[in-house]
Amino acid sequence: MSGVRITRSLFLKSLRSVLGPHNARFVSRANNTVSLPQEINEALESSEMKHRRHPGIRKNIQVSIPDKLLAAATEVLATRDIGQLREAASILRLQLWTKCLPTEDREIRDKAQALERQLLGDRLESMTPEERSQIEDQVEQAVLKKLKEQIPPWTPLNYDEFGSYTYLVGRLAADYATIRAVLAEIRHQNPAFAPKSLLDFGSGIGTSFWATREFWPHELQEYFAVDVSNDMNTLARLLVQGGNPNAEVKFRGYYQRQFLPATHKIKFDLVTSAFSLLELPSTEHRLQTVASLWGKTNSMLVLIENGTLEGHRAILEARDFILTTTKKEDPEGCGARVLAPCPHDQDCPRETEGFGIPCNFQARYEEPFLLQKKKSARLNYSYVVLQRSGSLPAEHDWARLIRPVLCRSNHVVCRVCCHDAKLREFVFTKARHGRHIYRVARCSEWGDQLPVSILPSTEETMQESK
Repeated sequence: MSGVRITRSLFLKSLRSVLGPHNARFVSRANNTVSLPQEINEALESSEMKHRRHPGIRKNIQVSIPDKLLAAATEVLATRDIGQLREAASILRLQLWTKCLPTEDREIRDKAQALERQLLGDRLESMTPEERSQIEDQVEQAVLKKLKEQIPPWTPLNYDEFGSYTYLVGRLAADYATIRAVLAEIRHQNPAFAPKSLLDFGSGIGTSFWATREFWPHELQEYFAVDVSNDMNTLARLLVQGGNPNAEVKFRGYYQRQFLPATHKIKFDLVTSAFSLLELPSTEHRLQTVASLWGKTNSMLVLIENGTLEGHRAILEARDFILTTTKKEDPEGCGARVLAPCPHDQDCPRETEGFGIPCNFQARYEEPFLLQKKKSARLNYSYVVLQRSGSLPAEHDWARLIRPVLCRSNHVVCRVCCHDAKLREFVFTKARHGRHIYRVARCSEWGDQLPVSILPSTEETMQESK
């Protein structure tokens, strides 16, 4: 069955992967006592700190791509049929959003055997070899039909020249805003981190390079891009050249390759893989790639995917693999640590409790090319930042807001992932929790951290609505 080509549309599958089978899931309503750290409480009390600027705020502003990148992209698109590219880009965006993890050969075989038993029932055991031979073709066709209906198709996307320009129109701004948001999280959690070298796996049109240069324009000295598509690499370099193929690349340490180097002797301060894991053909390939990326990581590894259930699972698979393998290799050492977004290194509660809802966040950006006029847009994404060594800040343990904050009359509802790997829903009121905690919660947004200490308490099980 491994050679069967599955050709069913993924659109409905995508909706299910994003929304889950139901609109509500179980989560714990917290009755815990919470308190602000003393220094924050005193700063708020003395008005030295504003509630809307508490240290857990991330400022999820609408992002525009840098002027130099916008000018270069505009230049390279000047001679192209923008209408045709926009039409193709809309299709490509849907293909990327509905991308599923490839079904393993073993899963297909198991599914085929189950379907065969379902079709034949108890008759299979009582049939003679001659009887089985007579209906073999008929059963095989029926099983193949069912497989096509039940197993989502998967094929890697191969980008030629037209596909590369289509990607630029459809995803440049979204990718930039997403990568920028994750890098901003790194800088917030570890202000001292200043990468001198960057390895970008699945580099595409080089968006990670531009986002990294925004935060560390003088520190970054080497950029090593890896993408299997020569046309993508050509376009990425052309953007760095300002859209002029005859211009020099002013960034001296700019390198491109089609495949990852086999050696782990050369390491990079920052390693990124954005929207690439779902393009790998199997679990084995994904884990081998993740292991290779981690082996080349000197400090930080960043993995990003679309915020669908499939993207979340790919991120979670890589996260758990690295945490598990590093712990086995060095049980007494610090190994890998999750810097963000999780406030813990334990199993993801969304997965262990079977929620069927991805852990994702939202990037806001201005879309410059997809439509005739610039328009505000948003993209949900899932990510993880893994740190190789060094201590984590105390603020790392603060609860992470994993859904939009619900501001209601006289109360605020916050749904968070906590340091003990539990999901909780807090209902903050001024009367019960005090003015400062109430206003801090009210000023917070999805993706922020709540700078509060949470004490253990009894909890009431309730449902989480998306």
